[in-house]
Amino acid sequence: MAAHKYWRALALTAATPATLEISEFHLYNGATRVDAAATLTASAAPSGALANLKDDNTGTGCYWASGGESVVLTWTFPTPQNVDGIVVGARTTIARWPTALQLHGGDVTTGTGPSPEYIEHQCYGLGRFVSATKTGILRPLPGNAHKPLKTKDLLICPGIGRIPFEVVREVLPRTDPKTYLPQAATVRLERDIDGKVIRQVWSPTGVGAFEFVDENFTYTVTAIYPETGMRAVIADRIKPQGHPEFVE
Repeated sequence: MAAHKYWRALALTAATPATLEISEFHLYNGATRVDAAATLTASAAPSGALANLKDDNTGTGCYWASGGESVVLTWTFPTPQNVDGIVVGARTTIARWPTALQLHGGDVTTGTGPSPEYIEHQCYGLGRFVSATKTGILRPLPGNAHKPLKTKDLLICPGIGRIPFEVVREVLPRTDPKTYLPQAATVRLERDIDGKVIRQVWSPTGVGAFEFVDENFTYTVTAIYPETGMRAVIADRIKPQGHPEFVE
């Protein structure tokens, strides 16, 4: 793992994706907790102070009643810091507990504020829900701490586009309203103009993003489930974040 000035947690998808609630979120380097030196911010304000995630008290926390699946937590360190483990605390409602997340590290900002160009991705499984309890120190899932692939296409056609994805499966027996859980899958990105496969990744958590794609094209994303009895799910004509909009 490399040291980075900025770290962010995202894709914290709970069983009820719109909601999210956690009591703690600590960053570790080996056995040493390191997040005390960082400034913690969130892409959306929660109910409960962000400081609750650092106070080592599972009796307090942060709750997002909507948009929980899109929440991004960002730690800004004064100097680059290595992070190779996390501790996450639950509150008391299982439907708001994320079973997995991604942690990204980076060093260069674009624009204003903490919007780094992230170069290291780590995927974590958080395990089963235990009310008002912290996990032990979790390490990245094997094979999922990496830098983006430098494919030939990426080198020829770099861009600023980003296409996030989330693969889920419906909880059975069915509920009303329906509930979903993250689903591991092979996720493939194809360019619509010529059908070329640009990227393909295995996502054990079902969440992730294709970064630095050419923003001037539209794409098709295909999620291929590991179980042979489940058909692939396809979403087409996807515009990347950063896609130009033409106004007459």
